[in-house]
Amino acid sequence: HLRYLNPRLSEADQDRYYDEIALVAERLGARDVPRSRQAVAAYLRSMRPQLLCDERSREVLRLLLAAPAPSRLAKPFGSLMMQAGIDLLPDWASSMLDVNQTPLQRQLIRASVKRSTPMLRWAVRDSSVHRAKRRMGL
Repeated sequence: HLRYLNPRLSEADQDRYYDEIALVAERLGARDVPRSRQAVAAYLRSMRPQLLCDERSREVLRLLLAAPAPSRLAKPFGSLMMQAGIDLLPDWASSMLDVNQTPLQRQLIRASVKRSTPMLRWAVRDSSVHRAKRRMGL
């Protein structure tokens, strides 16, 4: 959200988001779910020493990057979304995976995501969210 939609989202609103979304994780069985930006950052710091990048990790990345698109028209969007996902990685994670992007690449990816968002929203106009809103008369 911060990278691609609203980089000025207040820290209070970010913390509120984490607090609200923690309920979903807890209802799915998670315990000790972080509920603020600070708690999430602390959790990630505590988990980082346990993370590793091995051949299995690299194979999963290769499979994800080469995953077939449902159609020729969807292929560019799928590739863009994968690159946008890589753009969201912290620097240490992209270094571990050896998927570093240049500043120019990141700038192009971010601009492409912003330009394609209206088209993607149009393409998923019959998503579950849209169907639910229609059922509710919203």
